[in-house]
Amino acid sequence: MKAWLTLLKKEFLLTRSSLLWKLLFLVIAGLLGVYFAYRNNDRPGLIVVLAVMVVAFYVFYLAAYMFKSLREEWEHTSHSWLNTPQPGWMLLSAKLAGGFINLLALFGVTCCFTLWITWIELNNFARPGFQNIDLAWATINYYGWYIAVLIVLGSIYTGLWSMMISVGMAASKSILSKGRFFVGLAIFLIPTWGMGFFQGTVVYDRLVRWGAVYLPQTPIVELRNLHFHSLYTGEILFYAIIMAALLFISGWLLDHKVEV
Repeated sequence: MKAWLTLLKKEFLLTRSSLLWKLLFLVIAGLLGVYFAYRNNDRPGLIVVLAVMVVAFYVFYLAAYMFKSLREEWEHTSHSWLNTPQPGWMLLSAKLAGGFINLLALFGVTCCFTLWITWIELNNFARPGFQNIDLAWATINYYGWYIAVLIVLGSIYTGLWSMMISVGMAASKSILSKGRFFVGLAIFLIPTWGMGFFQGTVVYDRLVRWGAVYLPQTPIVELRNLHFHSLYTGEILFYAIIMAALLFISGWLLDHKVEV
């Protein structure tokens, strides 16, 4: 555990300066968004749409982080990094955890400003006669936590696939002198085209779609007499197994197939 924490500390220190600059940029951008939300009385809702789009892009944050971080390892520090005594899964999980810390910091600041802007925009809607502002705000907060958790989990999922692509391309270096891009493309098609095809099959339905998880009702949902579930227990287990397998396979490739 101490060795893993040392690796995590190294990852955090390497990205600390970049993280601080990104946080500063987000604070400035968020304050500008708040300012324009206050001034945007003629077109209420525009700024909050932009803010929500920024929040949604965090699904791909860890994917970009892992690909960039691993590329720097391959190009600059592969000799020292690959010759450390720690196993591959430990090296990769520490790097993933470092990215996760960055994700939580940036995502938290972005969500705080998004909620602030949303509250301002809701009050902008109230001026032309929009009713039930408090009810709408309560519903946004009610489901906002759930959506935020899904985005964070989605970012971890895409980050693991990005890690697998990068390690897979590095592992093919001993076999292919050129064309490693196609190895990465082939791995990329598994979670995109491959999973999309599999999700439309009867096998997927029977394997995964069991144990429906129902969200608690909010006043707005109750007024519309709606009852819906967001996911299945089977889905949670299915994707948890996939993520564990991605870390294991990537670690094994790093230990046995990736050459300095």
